[in-house]
Amino acid sequence: MAKEAKKLKVFKIGNYLKPYKWLCFLGPFTKALEAATEIIVPALMAKIIDVGIASKDMNYIWTYAGLILGLNLLGILFAVISQKCSTLVGEGVAKKIRGDMYAHINTYSYSELDGFTAASLVNRTINDVNQVESAVSMTLRLVTRVPFLLIGSFVMALLIDLQLSIIFLAVIPIITFLMLFITKKTFPYYENYKVELDHLSNITRENLSGVRVVRAFNKQKDETERFETSNQKLTKINSNVVKISSVLQPIIFMVINFSEIAIVYWGGVRVNVGSLTTGNVIAFINYFTQIAGALITVARMIITYTRTSAATHRIDDVLSVQNSIVDPQIPYEYKRSKKGAKITFENVSFSYSPNKENIVDLSFELLPGETLGIIGGTGSGKSTIINLIPRLYDVKKGVVKIDDVPVKNYRTSDLKEIIGICPQNAVLFEGTVESNLRWRKADASETELIKALKISQAYDFVKEKPKFLKEKVTRGGTNFSGGQKQRLTIARALVGNPRILILDDSASALDLATDAALRKALSKTMGNVTRIIVSQRATSLMHANKIIVMEAGRAVDIGTHEELLSRCKLYQEIYYSQNSKAEEVGK
Repeated sequence: MAKEAKKLKVFKIGNYLKPYKWLCFLGPFTKALEAATEIIVPALMAKIIDVGIASKDMNYIWTYAGLILGLNLLGILFAVISQKCSTLVGEGVAKKIRGDMYAHINTYSYSELDGFTAASLVNRTINDVNQVESAVSMTLRLVTRVPFLLIGSFVMALLIDLQLSIIFLAVIPIITFLMLFITKKTFPYYENYKVELDHLSNITRENLSGVRVVRAFNKQKDETERFETSNQKLTKINSNVVKISSVLQPIIFMVINFSEIAIVYWGGVRVNVGSLTTGNVIAFINYFTQIAGALITVARMIITYTRTSAATHRIDDVLSVQNSIVDPQIPYEYKRSKKGAKITFENVSFSYSPNKENIVDLSFELLPGETLGIIGGTGSGKSTIINLIPRLYDVKKGVVKIDDVPVKNYRTSDLKEIIGICPQNAVLFEGTVESNLRWRKADASETELIKALKISQAYDFVKEKPKFLKEKVTRGGTNFSGGQKQRLTIARALVGNPRILILDDSASALDLATDAALRKALSKTMGNVTRIIVSQRATSLMHANKIIVMEAGRAVDIGTHEELLSRCKLYQEIYYSQNSKAEEVGK
């Protein structure tokens, strides 16, 4: 598997670089030219010292000084071009990777999303991609410059004096060993750093989204301590990386400084015996400095690539996960209809994990236009049942059918058209009331939107807003109350005239009068639509054609309100805990 993932990752990066192949050539090429100008300069400096200064020939000095200035200006020009190319490629690649990751994440079914936290996906899409961007830009800038400087400076040094070059041969293995040793020590820390960063981001996200709950329970101190504990772990990991990495550069500089002392001493001896000139020694020192600088750059590149390796693994983890819910090769040719749809569950079982079944051998049939109520305790499997109908999850055993056709045979786009779903959590998105209502049908008319608002009992408070349908919705819909958000999400599910309407405990924040008005409006205006209502209130389900009573993933009983009240002990407990027996007798 590891080899497979590695091949996939390399192939993808290659694809990202393809649109920029000319920039990928031009950037390193101009950087190589810049390095060439740097390599020539010390040789010209040696000429100025050994010929121009020695003979006091000012024309010679000014001529070569002009050449050096020209080379420096050329080097600056080449550096600017290379920097521009590397920036364009790095930014372009990062933009494409982010776009691909975001699009790919949006293809996930609920099963795949369960494998990641939201904070982890955000960090991978932003921080890890930024790390890859830095690595791509650095590579284009340095992939030719560093080798060119190392090889070019070494060859020029050999041409100056072979004996002094022995110092190079002694120093390079030492520095290489130090770099590899430090890299091996730091790599595990980068992996742990990313994991702990995800954890810290998750805590931050939870506290920001749940700030009202934290304050309501006066848990600010506890949550601050939890944040500080995670933050301390992250800081410790980062500190360990910095401590180890910070040792590398001073040690390399120490080796370089001692090497320069050796060059100056041995070069002075060689000058005294007439084997070298003063200009050659200075040029040799310059070449050694260039080699040392290139080696330090290599050390920095290794640290960057170590971080990038951890980042690319995390990006690849996201991109390599394939959606388990895909359209069939030969889909059922669905024909649009305004009638309600028939829903059938045949011996359906489902589990989120291998250790526990969340739905066990469930069977029922709901005819077009009928209403199904689902009731039960927390964790009994109510929401799981409705998630299986639009294929947010796939069943493990049995089959779910719409109009006698297994849902696996439908295109997912057709299922979205057939089904309007209002999830348990009322989620609104930043924009306007109008933009939120048009999620199911982008070209819905204003008449359709108003109709949906009236049915959901949201019209009265929306029309009081100064901008009506153009009223701004802040992030998360925080400028609306809980009940208002629920009604708006119900209206969103109604737009586009779905054949199946699923309300997952979507009236929990509504008062009894509004809840009753909502049910009456649904029955009156959408009588032909098949409805599934999940609720904790027995009174909200009393008029359903069928009610499923769930407990620990099993259907304890299925029947009408009257039937269940007469024979199902669990339903009786739920109903009478909410309504006194005296009230029932009085009715």
